[in-house]
Amino acid sequence: MKLDQLILTNKEVPFKKSLSFLPLIKRIKAETGCSTRSCIHGKSILELVEKTPELARIDFPIEDSERFKDEIHHLMSYLITPIQYENGIGVASTPFDDDNFYHTPKYLELYNNENYEIELVEQKHQDECFKTFTMLMYAYMMILPKYYNFGLEMDYLFMYKVTDKLNGLVKYYKLEFDNSCLELKYEGKLPKLSEDQIHQMINDPLNMDFWLKTLPLDKFTFCGFLSFWYVDVTQIEVISSLKSQLLEKSAIINKDNFIDLEQSIRSLLSLPNLNLGVIAIGMNQGNVENPSNFWHGFLDPNKYKCDAYQGTFYEEAGRSSAPELINDLSQVKNPGKIEKALLDKGIRNISVIPLEFEGELIGMMELGSTKAFDINFTKLRIIKDIIPVFSIALQRTSDELKNKIEATIKEECTAIHPSVEWRFQQAAANLLGKRVAGENARMEEIVFPNVHPLYGAIDVRHSSVIRNQTIQDDLVEQLQLIRKVLTAVYEIREMPIYDQLIYKIDFFIKSIRDGLSSGDEMNVLNFVRHDVEPLFSHFEKDGDEVRNAVNIYRQNVDPELNIVYKRRKDFEDSLGLINDCVTSYIEKEQEKAQLMFPHYFEKYRTDGVEHNIYIGHSIANNQSFDRIYLKNLRLWQLIISAELARKTKALKKFLPIPLDTTGLILVHSQPLAIRFRQDEKQFDVDGAYNIRYEIVKKRIDKAVIKGTNERLTQPDMLAIIFSQESEMTEYLRYLEYLIAGDYFEDKIEQLDLEDLQGVYGLKAIRVKVKNGPEAINTLQLAEDLKMDN
Repeated sequence: MKLDQLILTNKEVPFKKSLSFLPLIKRIKAETGCSTRSCIHGKSILELVEKTPELARIDFPIEDSERFKDEIHHLMSYLITPIQYENGIGVASTPFDDDNFYHTPKYLELYNNENYEIELVEQKHQDECFKTFTMLMYAYMMILPKYYNFGLEMDYLFMYKVTDKLNGLVKYYKLEFDNSCLELKYEGKLPKLSEDQIHQMINDPLNMDFWLKTLPLDKFTFCGFLSFWYVDVTQIEVISSLKSQLLEKSAIINKDNFIDLEQSIRSLLSLPNLNLGVIAIGMNQGNVENPSNFWHGFLDPNKYKCDAYQGTFYEEAGRSSAPELINDLSQVKNPGKIEKALLDKGIRNISVIPLEFEGELIGMMELGSTKAFDINFTKLRIIKDIIPVFSIALQRTSDELKNKIEATIKEECTAIHPSVEWRFQQAAANLLGKRVAGENARMEEIVFPNVHPLYGAIDVRHSSVIRNQTIQDDLVEQLQLIRKVLTAVYEIREMPIYDQLIYKIDFFIKSIRDGLSSGDEMNVLNFVRHDVEPLFSHFEKDGDEVRNAVNIYRQNVDPELNIVYKRRKDFEDSLGLINDCVTSYIEKEQEKAQLMFPHYFEKYRTDGVEHNIYIGHSIANNQSFDRIYLKNLRLWQLIISAELARKTKALKKFLPIPLDTTGLILVHSQPLAIRFRQDEKQFDVDGAYNIRYEIVKKRIDKAVIKGTNERLTQPDMLAIIFSQESEMTEYLRYLEYLIAGDYFEDKIEQLDLEDLQGVYGLKAIRVKVKNGPEAINTLQLAEDLKMDN
């Protein structure tokens, strides 16, 4: 019901009203006639009335209320008990008017205190029209039941919000009225009013003009007084308000909204020193974690990570699914760093309440006070009904924050490997927080120091040579098809220009067969597209033989590329199938390897598939790192390299062009740092010293054995390059184990390598992959790659 839609033309009440104590006096007389305490009290009041006949006037002047203050107090004591008088907030006034003649001390305290701001909840600006409306509504609430047998009840018509300007605490009071000492009379014949008319009035409550027209009030008289009581409904209203606040989309993530929530909790519990915290924290395999990076808690998450809360009352609350309450933190024996940090923040009294969603712990609600024993079990009982709503708000906020973080990561960083996603989530959450605060922030630098690198590659042998050969074959075939067209035309018309074109084609064919140089392909295609193909529509008029030659040419040319694309397609398909095979296998094995210990992994396709791995404590997100995990990953890399060599060899007979693959691993024992390059959206090694590792990676595929021209990488063999003897010793132990496991032949070559540009002193181990027991199901492999056997 929006009160701004009120329709009321006349701002004056049309009925008659007078202040009188006669209704109360009549009531006392009717109830006095026994020897009970109330009867005795009633008799004393009646004696007072006999001595003070002015109190029995039908129209008592309001201005005389001060002169008869004591007598009126004694008279009102029949209605108001001493306890009500001392503790209640009440007032008595002339009928439907603001003229008060009696009030309780608490009423004066409320309205005379300059530190209180009092406002109507639904009508902050109480104008004369609204005042008149409320008086009329009260009048009808008395008239309709008495004269028309229609009960019109309201829980309350007014709700007051009282704000303490000193501490911000808010209280809500509903105004209840007592009309038991008010007599209602009608002069003349009572107007008739049908049930339908009453229903029309009820259906249009704000159209007071219609009410007054339907049932005029000018002949009604109200004699007596009204009593009003301010009933504290703070808990009901604040809890209702909190539920509404928490259902808003940004209830706990927006700073201003969170401050409003905190103030509402303070008002609900009447604790001006209360602080509110909400954190997304959960338990995973016995560890405390922050899955969504939402943190509105007492302590800085950058200083106190999730593991700092393990073994504290926070963890105990999460495990027990029950609130933890510490009345005085300063009295805790052997306080940990969390307890000390809270004390340093001024928190003396704290309660931690688990927030659960669908049976799972999703966070904690913190209530803290600067005063010991402020928060107790009775306060916790008050807020128990809003805990589920806080849980829903936190779950929604966590989900929204995760979505925003993912969107920010995609915007700022593209796709991120799951092993380092936690760090990007932190950075994205920090970035969102700064942007919400109005800062013109950028994504922070993401660096993982002291990580151990592993590099490996499965490469296609002589891929560049084979690619060039397929280009030559396709170009020659296309030129030969054109030559057939021109020859057919020349036989019909011996024009010198046609003979010159044939000569040019023969020249191109010989040049291509002698070797494809840079620019040859483009020169040939420009010649074909600009000098030859435009003539074909003209040639087709020279008979069936020419037309057939043109059709054969067009049938052999790819319609999208407009070139002969056969051998090149065979090569690209063969290369793609090898890469698919390698990628599919290595991705499946990576899922298993991540379970051993989390590490960063990336792969990229060239003429083969290369991969980078980085492992170390800084990537593992609070997991304890030991060198044994590095050794395990190195052994794992050897095993998958052997398996990939077997798989690609088994695949060879299914390829349009049989291609051989080679395997290569680079060992680098010194830990390094990797940094995410925002401009390139990828990780690179960080620091000038570590750049050497990247240089070595780029050049080792051309490495040859010292004193020979033999390439280190060979089909069916795995080459392992290193620079330190200790690395060779470690890998020889691994190979001994894998030879026993039938992965490699029992022959290990230890080789020195020729120096590369800027790279000196490299050594290598080379070992042949053993066919061994038939571990590769070639039929299944072909089916997996959607090939026909």
